[in-house]
Amino acid sequence: MKNSIEMKVKRRRTLLLALTLALALPFSTASASGKDGTAKIAASVSVVRANGDVVTPMGAGVWDYLGQRSTSSSENPSNYVYSTGGDFKYKVVSGPGGGAWYQLREYDPDNADDIITDPYGYSLFYLYPGDTLIYRGISGAVDGDNKKAEFYVKEGFSGSATVQYWD
Repeated sequence: MKNSIEMKVKRRRTLLLALTLALALPFSTASASGKDGTAKIAASVSVVRANGDVVTPMGAGVWDYLGQRSTSSSENPSNYVYSTGGDFKYKVVSGPGGGAWYQLREYDPDNADDIITDPYGYSLFYLYPGDTLIYRGISGAVDGDNKKAEFYVKEGFSGSATVQYWD
């Protein structure tokens, strides 16, 4: 009789633990799209607060420079760069000296632009001039007939900044 009660208690503890772990997952990462209809694509993200190429890319082993562009304050800009996926990075060259919020997006002419997030669902990063953001495993953003992603950086302030892109 005593073993039967102990077994029931163990089962209940196990069930409670399983439920607790299931509910501990962030709900923001369980959703594939945002409230505004924008799709979200997760990638491993690193912020590098150093000058120079201190992080090497996965794959071919060298970063391909894609150019310098102004940031955008609206969706569907024309100043995007093409990426084949894999690893992607951008560096804030100029912008507010006190830092600002930046967000990487993938341009989609036929629907809302995709927002690139980290694995936890965060997409906005507070960066200073000189900071570099590196995205690992960003191939999920590649789409369209050209089999490329069209990336741009949207800033969260009035004004603009300049960023450099690498693929």
